[in-house]
Amino acid sequence: MKTFILSEADIQSIINGRDVIKQDGNSKVLIRQSYVKDVVAPIIKDKFEVHNVEVENRIRNANNNYFRK
Repeated sequence: MKTFILSEADIQSIINGRDVIKQDGNSKVLIRQSYVKDVVAPIIKDKFEVHNVEVENRIRNANNNYFRK
């Protein structure tokens, strides 16, 4: 099994939809986020979670604007 070490910047790039390319000898390896969403939520409650705050903020702002009327 091969191991690829990702920096925090690499992980942030993947989370934000960018690809990360690592060198493995003479070949390059592309690391990217999956195009499909997980069917079930993770079983383990992790200390750190990833959320798309842009979508959450849009929903929150839409609700705030709706209820202000």
